[in-house]
Amino acid sequence: MPSYNFIDFHAHPAAELRRLRNRLQSAGAVASVLYPIDVDPTLSLTLSGLFRLARDLGMVVDAKSVVREVYDLVSKWPEYMIDPMKLWYEVFKEGTSEFFIPFSSINPSFGSRYVKQKIWEMGHLGLRGVFVSPVLQFFNPAKSPAFRELMEYSEKNEVLVIIHIGMPREIDEKLITHALPNHLSEVLEEYRPNIVVSGLGTSPERVSLWVRGVARVMRKYDNVYLVTPDINCYLFNNDSARSIINSLGADRMIFGSGYPYRRYRDLVASIKCVEGSTNIRDNDKDEIMIENALDLLRFHGFKLNMIDTLNA
Repeated sequence: MPSYNFIDFHAHPAAELRRLRNRLQSAGAVASVLYPIDVDPTLSLTLSGLFRLARDLGMVVDAKSVVREVYDLVSKWPEYMIDPMKLWYEVFKEGTSEFFIPFSSINPSFGSRYVKQKIWEMGHLGLRGVFVSPVLQFFNPAKSPAFRELMEYSEKNEVLVIIHIGMPREIDEKLITHALPNHLSEVLEEYRPNIVVSGLGTSPERVSLWVRGVARVMRKYDNVYLVTPDINCYLFNNDSARSIINSLGADRMIFGSGYPYRRYRDLVASIKCVEGSTNIRDNDKDEIMIENALDLLRFHGFKLNMIDTLNA
């Protein structure tokens, strides 16, 4: 058994849930947040969002190539990966609700009426967090009225927003300009829910640029947090990132693995990069690995036995 515990704040239900739970527990996880991704499996609505995004950005897009890339990814997912309601039922049916914390996901590129419907569904299920991905859902946070509607609802109802604005190499480079961290600033000037930024899949050559962009947003808005899948070793074992940690503090950084998209050995390596870091104090490691996640979950009204057990 590992000698440490952590909450994994970034996992996707892309595998059978009991197996996913068992693998995470074997690495020391006491709980995991699950993010579905609301996309249209037929890609007809996705295509509309893609053309709208291209128009907003004033560029020509090889739509066939982009859609093929997205379809190749989506076709490998289980059904509950793209349907928050099915995920919620699956978590309870499989008896994994003591471990997994299911979030909702809403796709702003499908329009305001759709967002309102999904907000109702999220409230009906009692879900207190929502995941969005401008990269895979093809919307611009700074330009989307539907996203602003979701942000307004989240602020008023204390719903935690997770936004994936990574910069993967698989997506046409022209199409990720809308996902740069600075685009959040325009929305955050108006709406201030707690928002956790993730960059899972950001290619190595873009990591430094991406992290520093997020840091600029975090310094301006104290309601923005950073979850660390794919960047743990850069942040905590790279001297060039020491100034970022010092300027932001450890209290707004939250451990995430990205498992199962990242391999199990990558999960173990990420844990070691935090645990063995000489750039942060032991108390900071505790905050990053478990305490910051608990504080956010508690603030947003997540009622789970896991939290009660850890606080006992």
